Amino acid sequence: MLTRLMYVLPFSYFWSTRLRQGSISFHVLFEWLAAAMLVAALADGAVWEDLLLSLLSYLAFISLYEVGYVTNDLIMAPKEQGGRTRGPQGTSTAWLAFWITMRIVVFLAVTIALNRLASLQWWGFFLALGIVFAFHNGLADRELKTGTFLWLSLFRFMAPAVFVVPPDQVLGIGLACAMSYSAFRQFGYLDSKGLLQMPGRKRPGFRWAFFMWPLLGALAIGPLPGARGFVFLTCYFAVVASLGVLATQYRKPSLKPGN
Repeated sequence: MLTRLMYVLPFSYFWSTRLRQGSISFHVLFEWLAAAMLVAALADGAVWEDLLLSLLSYLAFISLYEVGYVTNDLIMAPKEQGGRTRGPQGTSTAWLAFWITMRIVVFLAVTIALNRLASLQWWGFFLALGIVFAFHNGLADRELKTGTFLWLSLFRFMAPAVFVVPPDQVLGIGLACAMSYSAFRQFGYLDSKGLLQMPGRKRPGFRWAFFMWPLLGALAIGPLPGARGFVFLTCYFAVVASLGVLATQYRKPSLKPGN
């Protein structure tokens, strides 16, 4: 009963089924902190107001995103051959309906609080998210799901920032996200589905090189109007990846010469 009640709150299902035993540091550094830094650097209003707006936008996003998680884990996956069954399997239809309804209520409450009821950008973003997640859950073809996963990762990163940063920066940020964050996450998804033969991708040096290459794009398009978000995000990812490599090297035991 207590477990069922815990899942009523948005973010609780994500935490329990993905984050608690996953790589939370990646989400912190490459999603949440990156989005917060991006908003603080580019947003036009007061920093704390914009960060609060970003947080509420993320709350709206994760509320709907968890509807996709719940549907995938507890309804679709048990019916699939080899599907990953996460979360409290065997949950009654009443509890599932309650969890989903509460998340829709939270999404609508945030929508009203942010005065987004008449925003085409708001509804277009979340309608597209819902359609992509519906396809992702409904497709049985693992290869086709790689395309929907790529777009889901893009929506995940963009959600806290897209409604806060200046509109002329959105496309540049989206391009940087697609080249770096989404492309890198795709490797992990392919690997989890048995569709990738690339063991070297887990090396710190590979991650470092992967996040360094977009700096060439920043050099090329940096002088263009609307490129500040692209430049900032690619530089941020490069710095974090570099610090990660340095931390890995620091943790290695020193090699002592033999006698």
